[in-house]
Amino acid sequence: MSSLDRMLNLLFASALASLSVAAAAQQAPFSAHSTFSEAGSEWTVFHHPIKTVAVIGAGPAGLQAAAKLVEHNFTVRLFDRAPSPGGNWFYTDETPVREPYPDRPFDEAPHIPESLPSTYYYEEGEEGITLEDRWKEHWQPRPLWDNLHTNSPAVITELPDVPYSTDRPWVLSNHDIQRHVRAYASFHNLNANDYQTDSRRAPVTSYSTRVDRLEKIESTQKWRLTLRKLERLQETNRIKADWWTEDFDAVVVATGPYVSPHVANIKGLVEWSKVKDGEQYSVYHSQSYRRPQRYENKTILVVGASVSASEIARDIAPYAQDVLASVRPHPNLHPFQLRSRLRFPDTTKFVPEIDHFGSLPAYNKGIKDATIHLVNGSVLRGIDEVILATGYIHSNNFLPNFTSDGQPANLHWTGHYIPDPTLAYTNVRPWTIGKYQSYAFAKVWEGTAHLPPQKQMQEDYDNAKYHFRGLFASAASEALFRQYVAWLNNESLINGGRFVEPWPVEKREVFVYYSEVEWIKGYVNLGNFTDFETLPAREWDSARVAWDAIVYEDTEW
Repeated sequence: MSSLDRMLNLLFASALASLSVAAAAQQAPFSAHSTFSEAGSEWTVFHHPIKTVAVIGAGPAGLQAAAKLVEHNFTVRLFDRAPSPGGNWFYTDETPVREPYPDRPFDEAPHIPESLPSTYYYEEGEEGITLEDRWKEHWQPRPLWDNLHTNSPAVITELPDVPYSTDRPWVLSNHDIQRHVRAYASFHNLNANDYQTDSRRAPVTSYSTRVDRLEKIESTQKWRLTLRKLERLQETNRIKADWWTEDFDAVVVATGPYVSPHVANIKGLVEWSKVKDGEQYSVYHSQSYRRPQRYENKTILVVGASVSASEIARDIAPYAQDVLASVRPHPNLHPFQLRSRLRFPDTTKFVPEIDHFGSLPAYNKGIKDATIHLVNGSVLRGIDEVILATGYIHSNNFLPNFTSDGQPANLHWTGHYIPDPTLAYTNVRPWTIGKYQSYAFAKVWEGTAHLPPQKQMQEDYDNAKYHFRGLFASAASEALFRQYVAWLNNESLINGGRFVEPWPVEKREVFVYYSEVEWIKGYVNLGNFTDFETLPAREWDSARVAWDAIVYEDTEW
């Protein structure tokens, strides 16, 4: 196909997209896409022009948002608590600080000095905390293990601009993905060692930097970030901590789902969490798992049945004497969840849910002689270690609109916070829809795309119209791809800007084949591909189409 043919096809697709939006405008209040609204306004009107934007999180979603905003001439600052980009794909042998038992309170606030800016130098052992733990608590090493591989094919786990080699395997290791994400960051001048050529502008990136508070300043209608950056001073064996604030016109939250480890509320677990065998804890969260060799000839109990549970069980099975898995019954498994169940090694011994952990003779002799009581009345003995693959909680307590279950409330389908669309969240799967959403953020804030008035957005949200539930999980399909393409192209036709193309057909074909081979045979069928048009208005039930798997992120790993 010639370049002219491709251009004509794109223009034709864009025209069809604009027609579909216009037709929908006559059927549903959603479609006219207007934007912080004032009384009687056709669309949301911002208090002042958006020129400066903060992006919180340098994973696949945050990097794309920052790159697109820079491309559209915003002054951007990208913050991440880790020392380098990658988000949850930043592998390191470092393990996180030990998880609290029970879970840390959801609304626990960090320490912030009364007067800012402020600098402090931490010494070894200060407040009973080692410098190593203080550093790890700050940046939180990611919950990856050395042999982790993605559960999605390369074609739906790829960022734009830095394609994988043509001979890459379709199942990628976490090391492959980490290099890929870092390559994207470097391509867009967003890596840890990159700097801006224009010395008059502040650097875009600030790594090893946590956001401790986010607040709206009423007098200026700007967002104020309270920031904390740590630096290890090897020559004096201290850690330097700096606190300061920066103000922005808009903010993108791209912190990802895996924020804080969750431990189950099981009777006796708090006491068991104190037990050690030598220097090693006998009970711990899967966030600390790295390599299987240390499980040689041990009997291991894995608690959980999601991705991390099944994949860690597969990793340690060749070394361990026995692998047991405590699994809750679940009558209606999504195929992606069923895949995790089927991924457990054949040698796994499945046991019911734990009722309680028995009494302990001592805290320094391990748990092999202790008992674990199950809900069916049976008792486990002889367990060497317990791995809690019990998921994560969304504990970004610096955010203004998080609910008690850790999910953000009142998000428009584009990711904008309805009460104040100068705040936005990356609430789609970054590998596939991230480039569309990043472009949407840029277009809305530069004025080349419009959102409906806030009242209309809130009504649609409350009525679950065009509202894809969940920040990171399921409930979206190819309908969301089409919705973004139609809306973005329609706004570009009216207000200027480049067109976007639908997801390539050839990648669909690879995905279909992959899902048949690697997931569940028959998962993709003709019915999956004939139900897209009605999906947004339906409950997410039997329509679980193939494309759900593209955006499905299991928050329990």
